[in-house]
Amino acid sequence: MNSLSMILRVLAVVAAISATALFFVSKGKLAEQQAVAQKAEKATVAVQAELTDANEQISALEGSLSNERDALANEKRKLESMRSEMYTARQEVSRTQRQVNESKKSIAELESTARRLRTELLQAEQSSKGDEIEKLDKLVVKLQKSNADLKESLEKTEVSLSTSSAPEYPESSNKTASAVTYKSGFTATKSHALPAASIGTETTIESLSARNGLIALANRPELGLSPGTTVTIIKKFKALGKIQVSQVTDDLVLANLLPGAKTREMVAGTTVSLLR
Repeated sequence: MNSLSMILRVLAVVAAISATALFFVSKGKLAEQQAVAQKAEKATVAVQAELTDANEQISALEGSLSNERDALANEKRKLESMRSEMYTARQEVSRTQRQVNESKKSIAELESTARRLRTELLQAEQSSKGDEIEKLDKLVVKLQKSNADLKESLEKTEVSLSTSSAPEYPESSNKTASAVTYKSGFTATKSHALPAASIGTETTIESLSARNGLIALANRPELGLSPGTTVTIIKKFKALGKIQVSQVTDDLVLANLLPGAKTREMVAGTTVSLLR
């Protein structure tokens, strides 16, 4: 019995020691678990903060992405508008090019028409010039014949006056002169006026520019020229061409040379006559 009680006491003591050891061991593990739990809570708080920051960043990125999408849509609209404008501009350029080509064709046709009309004008002026020259030649022949008749009449009149005695027979001398004048058909006054009225008033060529088609004549009151007047230049009973007066001053008459004028014979300082 005593040994049994001793064994039981020993077992009780061992059990108490084991329980104490287990208590301390479990207490230490609990402290460790509490420390681990605190660390886990701190880590959870940190992760939650990071998640909050990440969510904020994601929201900001979503806002910027939306703005970028809007900007991209605006750029697309602008691009479409520019494409439409470029298409319209291309159509305008094509239409302008067609108009330019048509204008070039019209200009070419007008130039061809102008050349043809100029040729026809030159031909018409040359033909009319030939007719005028023929008329002038006939007129010159008539004038020369009239001058010859007038000279003969004047010579006969002078002979008749010289052979008659003026103091003794004044009436007889007058009758003789009248008879001679009647036979010739011309008077001294008419013989002086006819060539001047037919050939024209004389003037002088002051300068000539064949390249520019301009001529300057000395102005005289008896010329009676005005801007727009067309006259024929005559030198020694020969027509040199037509001119059209453009400006008249006190000293000069400026005119344009018309096609067909013989500029080589129009030398500065030459005396010519003007026939209207």
